Amino acid sequence: MDRIWLFLTIVAFGCGAALSPAQTARVNTEGKPIPRTAEGKPDFSGFFDIQYTPNMALGKENLIPYTASGRAAYVNHDAKDDPTANCWLPGVPRIMQSPYPAQFVQTPSYLVILFEYMHTFRSIPLNGRPHPANMEPAFLGDSTGHWEGYRLVVDTVGLKGAPWTWLDTAGHQHSDALHVTEYFQRTADNIDYEYTIDDPEMYAKPWGVRRVLTPLKVIPTLPELIEYSCSENNKDVQHLVTTRPASQQK
Repeated sequence: MDRIWLFLTIVAFGCGAALSPAQTARVNTEGKPIPRTAEGKPDFSGFFDIQYTPNMALGKENLIPYTASGRAAYVNHDAKDDPTANCWLPGVPRIMQSPYPAQFVQTPSYLVILFEYMHTFRSIPLNGRPHPANMEPAFLGDSTGHWEGYRLVVDTVGLKGAPWTWLDTAGHQHSDALHVTEYFQRTADNIDYEYTIDDPEMYAKPWGVRRVLTPLKVIPTLPELIEYSCSENNKDVQHLVTTRPASQQK
């Protein structure tokens, strides 16, 4: 099935221009080995900056393959209804495009991603085990991983749709039918990361984004991951303002 790929070409927070994943792999791996585990697998362990992606369309909104329902959901969304304003977990893939670093912890059996954002985690088994049958939708769903050569493929289903989670800050929506496939590939210096959105209720065909995760630049006197408490002293909710025209407000 054809897929639409969008490319993020700027690294967040002033880290400079980034190459596409394919270009990065060619540049970084010439004569330079990738990190590997004792078992010989690519080693993703470490602290990484995640490229903030507030809008998955990346300026190419006309390329998003909406269904009628998907387009209506996006056009009619109200920014004040962003689920993360309520401190709800952002879901997948949104957790992977937050403006905060993460720690990857890898064992032969699991890849664990510890997020500064929301102070939460994903624990991904690497044996390709099946998803639980009749799973109740959850904020981060259920993820299972397997190796395709040196590339790690992570399959995630069982995700809560709107109003519980959005795909991004811009308000792109998804349903409980969302199926996310992520691809992690280690280069000598970075992690090439891409994901595919497959939600036939909202999008006519799969589409996705490709990005690069870069090693965290440690700031002296600060830990790698800072404590994040979303609900403590949260005063945003009462100040949220609708983005809908007055004629559409109830």
